[in-house]
Amino acid sequence: MTPTLKPLLLATTLAALLSGCGESTSSSQGENFSNNKGNVTINFDQQALLVNLTDNVITPTFEAFASKAQSLPTQVKSYCDLESSYDASMQDDAAKAARDNAMLGAQNAWRETMISWQHAELMIVGPLLENDKSLRNDIYSWPNASTCSVDQDVVFFEQGNINGVAYNIRNRSDKRRGLDALEYLLFNENLNYSCSSITAGEILADWNTRTEQTRKVARCKFAVEVANDLSHSAQTLLIQWGGEQGYGQVLKTAGQPGNKFESKTKAINEISDALFYMTEELKDYKLATPLGLFANSCGLEACPEAVESVYAKHSIENIKANIAAFEQLFLGGNTDATATGFDDFLDEQQASDTKQKMLQGIADAKAAANALESNLQTALIEDKAGVANTHGKVKTVTDQLKNDFINKLALELPKTSAGDND
Repeated sequence: MTPTLKPLLLATTLAALLSGCGESTSSSQGENFSNNKGNVTINFDQQALLVNLTDNVITPTFEAFASKAQSLPTQVKSYCDLESSYDASMQDDAAKAARDNAMLGAQNAWRETMISWQHAELMIVGPLLENDKSLRNDIYSWPNASTCSVDQDVVFFEQGNINGVAYNIRNRSDKRRGLDALEYLLFNENLNYSCSSITAGEILADWNTRTEQTRKVARCKFAVEVANDLSHSAQTLLIQWGGEQGYGQVLKTAGQPGNKFESKTKAINEISDALFYMTEELKDYKLATPLGLFANSCGLEACPEAVESVYAKHSIENIKANIAAFEQLFLGGNTDATATGFDDFLDEQQASDTKQKMLQGIADAKAAANALESNLQTALIEDKAGVANTHGKVKTVTDQLKNDFINKLALELPKTSAGDND
C-alpha cells in the first residue's frame, strides 16, 4: 500500500488495511442471533431498554446539542459585527480588545457545541442515518471535510449568487457547512485560501491579494450563515426525533403492528450499531491514523496534520466526549439501579463477565484520554506513547464490543464491521 493513501477519505480501502491490526476476528452476527427464529429465549425487558435509552440518553443529548446550536449564531454574529466595524488604522486598543473578546466568545460557543455534538456522534440512529447520513453530514461532515470548498463559498456567499443563481447554503454540499466548516472559519489564522492553484477557480483568483481585514470580514460573515444553517439542522433533528410521530416513538414501540421494526431486538440492534462509532471513527480515524498505524498525509508515521480538529486543536476533548457518550449508552445514562442499559442486558444473558470487562475497559480508556495533555498535535510529538496507550485502551473496548457483546446479546454487527478482522 502506498504511503500517500488517505484512509480518512477512503473507508473501503481502510477496511482492507485493518486486516493487520491485531484484533480478534468477528462474525457478522452473534452466536445467539438465532433468537429471532425462536431457538434462544431472551427474558430481558427489551422495551425497558429502548424506552430508557430513548428518553433518558438519546433525547437529552439531541436536545442539549440543539440548545447549543441555537445560541451559536448570536455569539458568532456578535463577533462578526465587531470585526466588520474594526479599523486597525485607528489603533483603538479598546475596540481591538472588544473584538478579540467577542471572537473568543464565538470560539468558546463553538467548543461547547462541538462537545455536545461529539456525544451525539455515538447516537447516529434514525434521522441521522437516513439518506446516507445526510442530516448528520450537514451538521458535521468529518472526515470528509474540504476547507477549499469552504473558501470558495465564502466568496460565493459574499457575492450572493453562483453563476447567476441566488446563493442558498442549504443547497450546498455538506463539505461547505456544519461544525467542521465553522471551525475553519473561526480558528484558522491563515487567511490565504487552502486550495491548490488549480482547484481555487476563478472565484478565488484575487482572494490572496485582498487586505487582511476584508478577508476576515468575509469569513466571519459566512461563519454567521454557517452557524444559522447549523441551528436549522439541529432543529430539524429535534422535529424528526420528537413527538408522537417522531423516531424516538418508533424505537419505543418497536415490534408493534405497523412499526418499521418487526421486533424489539431489531430496534436495539440499530442502537448497538451506533456504539460502533467507537471502532472505526474513534479508534481508527481519530487515533490510529494520526499515529501512523494507517497511511496518512505524512505517510506511515505520526502525523499532527492528520488529527480530527486541526484548527481548534479540540481533538482530545472530542475523544473524551465520545468515550463518555459510549459509557452513557452502555449504562443507560447512569449507575442508578432503575436505569436500564446494555449492562443489565448482559447480566440477564449470564454475561456479567463481559459487562465487567467492558466497564473496566471504558474506565481505562477514559483514564488514558484524561492523561493526554495539551492537544493531540503536540501529544503526537511529545507523548506518542500516551496517544498509543489511548488507542490500545479504546481497542480493548472495541474487541469486546465486536465479539462477546454482540454474541451474548444475539445482535448483528453493523454492515461496515461485518467483514472487519482488525
